[in-house]
Amino acid sequence: MIAVIRILVMICTASMLFACSSTDIDSSWTNPDFKGKVKKIYLVGIAQDEMNRRVFEDSFSNHLFSMGVSTESSYRDIMTSDEVNKDTLAQKMAEKGCDAVLLTKLIGQRKETVVIHGGYSGYMPGPYYGGRGRYARPSHYNNWGSYYGHRHDVFYTPPSKNEYIILTVESVMYDLRTEELIWSAQLETTVEASIDNMMKNYVEQVAKDLKGKGLI
Repeated sequence: MIAVIRILVMICTASMLFACSSTDIDSSWTNPDFKGKVKKIYLVGIAQDEMNRRVFEDSFSNHLFSMGVSTESSYRDIMTSDEVNKDTLAQKMAEKGCDAVLLTKLIGQRKETVVIHGGYSGYMPGPYYGGRGRYARPSHYNNWGSYYGHRHDVFYTPPSKNEYIILTVESVMYDLRTEELIWSAQLETTVEASIDNMMKNYVEQVAKDLKGKGLI
């Protein structure tokens, strides 16, 4: 029974931690000189893993499309990141009719440790010894037989430690007409077992910030 209680406590705690794991914007900046909204965005994911790059660009494209924003994914024009150069990208962007480019890359990572303190559960208070001879007690204190028959288990949950990888990812947007930076943000995201969930959370936060700043 004690083992079962321990397992349940650990599962519940882990569930709360993963429920809180998400992507948070660490900092965000918008060029005050840029006016209006971008109409079509060229998406560039900078990554060593080409499959992750494609999934990431598609996730961005699908989410922005649901918000009424037109996009183009760079992987459809440039098969590998090694082929990327400014002149090639500029030509593709112009052919697609894009007026902005959004680039994203990983710029750092760190490890964080979450300590879950152990403790006892199932404690039941005893009688109350008040002033002036007052004495309040639950019914099972009435005689030694009822006290002996009143079973109450106390369980101990040992402390545990969980380690998580936190990624710092940066996204920047440039106006293709002037080539000036019009928006940038650094976001932190917790590494999860599901890459799709990580990308989904990241894309949602970026799109939310762009919309909140009036860029899309």
